[in-house]
Amino acid sequence: MLFGFNFEDLCVKAVSNRFEQIPTESKTMYIDPMLFNIPLAIGDRSETIQDNSCALMGTRFPVEGNAVRLFMQWGKDLPAQHLDMDLSCHIALSHTTTVCSYYNLTAPGAKHSGDIRSIPNKVGTAEYIELDINELTRVGAQYVVFTCNAYSNGAISPNLVVGWMNSAHPMKISEKTGVAYDPSCVQHQVRVSKSLSKGLVFGVLEVTTREIIWLEMPFGGQIVANMNAKNVEALIAKLKGKTTIGNLLAIKAAAQNIEIIDADNADESYTMQWAMNTAAVTKLLID
Repeated sequence: MLFGFNFEDLCVKAVSNRFEQIPTESKTMYIDPMLFNIPLAIGDRSETIQDNSCALMGTRFPVEGNAVRLFMQWGKDLPAQHLDMDLSCHIALSHTTTVCSYYNLTAPGAKHSGDIRSIPNKVGTAEYIELDINELTRVGAQYVVFTCNAYSNGAISPNLVVGWMNSAHPMKISEKTGVAYDPSCVQHQVRVSKSLSKGLVFGVLEVTTREIIWLEMPFGGQIVANMNAKNVEALIAKLKGKTTIGNLLAIKAAAQNIEIIDADNADESYTMQWAMNTAAVTKLLID
């Protein structure tokens, strides 16, 4: 504490003073509510692993309904071959942990579709995990970490797609014929656009808040057991400590006497699409 202010108060005051010095003719501002779920990513990473339906690390997605289907698709447009990728999740209970993976298909609140080790010609294949949030709540689960691993390949396949979808519609997979899914059921997905190390943490379900946090945390090892849960917890804590893009915009509006309205045709409109441009977001902080 310094002269009645903590560090966060001082930062807010400094940012507010900066905005007060910037002239504007804007009278109204629209802030997409999702921007209050996205921490400022400055200093977190210099590059992204994805090229499809981008999300900034730390973005929180409210869960739709009481179930989540994690999925991982790989091998599309490749010739038939042995190519073993694994989708897994790490479940943190109150006094212990467990996993749902190819070697443990059923866990509290989670059920794996089964191990797929080969891809059919040009079609691609998939694995998925059904998560029952009500059951996870009943057994006292705190969070579920989503991971994918390259078991047989040197690195995670560059055309691998991971995400989660609405679990209301059944999904069938055949090692011989591959898999097809309805993209309209997908709630969020990203395509890995470059080779990575053996493992990737791509999301965390916070059971009590019923929110999924998008992460991009590579780790070594062929299976989920190689993932260090403490590192994931530390990253989430760091992201929680950051101010959000929405909060920064609200400070700007207050400092410049701009009215925040509920319509995206405002004089200044800040949407999810705008937030995907990290250069535009950074420009709010520097001249």
